[in-house]
Amino acid sequence: MSAWPQIRLEFLGVEPLARALSATGAPHLPQSMMSDHYAVGNDALRRALDAKIAALLAALEPQLDPARVAWPGARADVLALDLAFVEHPQRPFDLAWVEIQAFTSMLPTFHTLHLAQRNLHQSSPDRLPHDTLPDGTGWVDHLRQWVAPHAATVLIEDRPRAGISWPDLDAARHWWNVDVHDWRELAAADGLLTSNTGSRRYHHVWNRLILSDLHPSERPRAEALLRAAPQLGWHSHPAWYEGIHKGSLADVPLAAHETCHWIEDSPLRAPYHADPEPWVAKSVHGHSGVGVLLTPTAAQLAALPSPRQWIVQKKFRQIPIGQHSASQQLLFGEVRCLLGLRPGRAPWVMAWILRCSINGNATLTGRQTAPGEGMCLLYFDTANR
Repeated sequence: MSAWPQIRLEFLGVEPLARALSATGAPHLPQSMMSDHYAVGNDALRRALDAKIAALLAALEPQLDPARVAWPGARADVLALDLAFVEHPQRPFDLAWVEIQAFTSMLPTFHTLHLAQRNLHQSSPDRLPHDTLPDGTGWVDHLRQWVAPHAATVLIEDRPRAGISWPDLDAARHWWNVDVHDWRELAAADGLLTSNTGSRRYHHVWNRLILSDLHPSERPRAEALLRAAPQLGWHSHPAWYEGIHKGSLADVPLAAHETCHWIEDSPLRAPYHADPEPWVAKSVHGHSGVGVLLTPTAAQLAALPSPRQWIVQKKFRQIPIGQHSASQQLLFGEVRCLLGLRPGRAPWVMAWILRCSINGNATLTGRQTAPGEGMCLLYFDTANR
């Protein structure tokens, strides 16, 4: 057994994966978004990930207090945590925080991909890409009690069919039988939400609407609609896109190789320190590769708006985690942990996702759709956990 964290890539093949995805019966997933392999981590990697996550949660505890969000009923119930594999002076690699967010829209796609990959690699049932479940409980039914516990659940988004997340939302309709609506298609009535036609009344919301993404003229209307329905149950409440985001990393202590600052607090603001080369700038509300300055100039950094709108993070050097068995091209990776937060209970991992690239940029906008790039799952042996 290795004392060092390790990860191993196992080749599946594009065509076999496409057939296995089709066999799940779920809605079509764009093949360009999926990697043609899966990944297996050793126990040392799982321990290293657990330690990073535990330290972050301890530091984030004040920010997770519902009292800091002025919206009754809002609470933090999910974190999407992204870590990169970066160089380490003595070990095969280190882990560095890339960003944190608060949404779960990838869960349906995760499940579809897990079924397909499990069918192909025929590994032990003890090898899982999530935490273990209660005996006799399936993953979809277990999560139903959290994401869609009411039969009348609606998944809301801004123009859902027009965005890159539509495959996720379409799969949510399939696995959890939820309705998917643009927020403009809804109205408030008797403390709940209804469809504009009045044909359906919703008691629970699985939220994917990011208020800060809306046009300034539309955000007040969307927020007023949701506040007019105080009897709703919520999964991934919109207030927590504002409460937990990239900027949260600037408020917690981090290792030197991943340190973050608010731009207004950064040494780059000091007149005697104008060298921007070691830093990357990130917009607090940016996502999908938007709102990132990889090689900012001093003038660009000085012009960024503040306060609390941009952070700077130390650049780190990602290292390859493997090599594509067909193309021989090196692959880099980022781990996304979808973490469920439950009052009075320990956090639980709903999904370990590995996003691979040939250039260290795991976002959809930065990928080249080369062999091996895209989303796959990260499995761990749970037999002894």
